[in-house]
Amino acid sequence: GVLWGLILGFPVLRLRGDYLAIVTLGFGEIIRILATSDWLAPIEGGPQGVLHIPNPVLFGYTLNTPQTMYYLVLLGALLAAFVTIRLRESRLGRQWMAMREDEDVAEAMGINLVQTKLLAFAIGASFSALAGGIFAARLGNIFPHSFNLLWSINALSLIIVGGMGSIPGVVVGALILVGMPEILREFAEYRLLMYGILLIVMMLVKPEGFLPEATRQRELHAGEVSS
Repeated sequence: GVLWGLILGFPVLRLRGDYLAIVTLGFGEIIRILATSDWLAPIEGGPQGVLHIPNPVLFGYTLNTPQTMYYLVLLGALLAAFVTIRLRESRLGRQWMAMREDEDVAEAMGINLVQTKLLAFAIGASFSALAGGIFAARLGNIFPHSFNLLWSINALSLIIVGGMGSIPGVVVGALILVGMPEILREFAEYRLLMYGILLIVMMLVKPEGFLPEATRQRELHAGEVSS
């Protein structure tokens, strides 16, 4: 995961903002298309995917039931949250936040933009690798066509819905985006329509997300306070 993050990070070092997000999504599609080709079939199975993935073993105990897999997912989520919180409070985390606000100012303050961006890609990709490994072990078989652009869009959406820069907000966003379609399932063919309408209403009412970072919330409501 770290290696793939570095490979992706090098070509997009000069990009910023929306352009960086668009190119990142584009790279995801390129990798998916390559994975479905026969060129990489000897390595990762090509269109047939990876079959018969063995059950994970943790401390000598084989995790082969839904209950044990649940605890593995919970452990992975807690580990990711712990590392993220520690990173946010570290010097590197403050560099990321400064770079997010204004790259020119961050560079003027002495922050190495190239190194900081590459670390962001590498660490972010390591989290994706951890989640992907748990996901593959849970299913037992994975196929390239299952990972389309919608997965990436959903990942971005849950961050926006929950609140950018907020770890509890990301958890809330994931619960909403995953749970809401199931709650609306009884509406049959109108389920996705109602789901989209509710998301639009929510973004109009709370554009900063449900549990945003305190700084971002103050920025979005600065005009209301001054008036």
